[in-house]
Amino acid sequence: MMILSLGGVAATLTYAKLSSSNTTQTMSGGTPPSMPGNSQSNSSDNTTQNQSNSSSNIAQNQTDSSNKNMMIPGTQSSGLGSMQALIIGECIFVFSASSLVLIATKAGKKSIKEALNKSYKVVIVVISTVLLTGALTYGTVMCANTYLLDSKQVQLQGSGTPPTIPSQSQ
Repeated sequence: MMILSLGGVAATLTYAKLSSSNTTQTMSGGTPPSMPGNSQSNSSDNTTQNQSNSSSNIAQNQTDSSNKNMMIPGTQSSGLGSMQALIIGECIFVFSASSLVLIATKAGKKSIKEALNKSYKVVIVVISTVLLTGALTYGTVMCANTYLLDSKQVQLQGSGTPPTIPSQSQ
């Protein structure tokens, strides 16, 4: 039971790591890729358009380049979800209860009935299980959020200057 419960914690953390890395995206500025087969016609059209509308395109290009390195918050929450934390807590509860019963029975030398024959021994095992479960769950979730699931913001690649609003020239 102890090995299965630790495997459940590991599987939940692995799932959380994989799902957070799949949804995190690094956005980069620049032009989108051109369609296959149309690369030369697109580049000649862009050159002609840039030459004819140079004043409006310069303002647009300045705005585009200034927006390329802007920090935006990621769409994923910064840590484990409540369902994942609950699953981890349940697995750690099974681990805590199993380990404390193993200790109380002196590694199986006594039966559970013999080891917990007094009511105070039952109370000690129950309170110890609750405290151990809470401490291990809290520690596991905090470590996972801090070290496993980096809660950094998504960064756009580019120049790093703040965006500017182009002036309206008439």
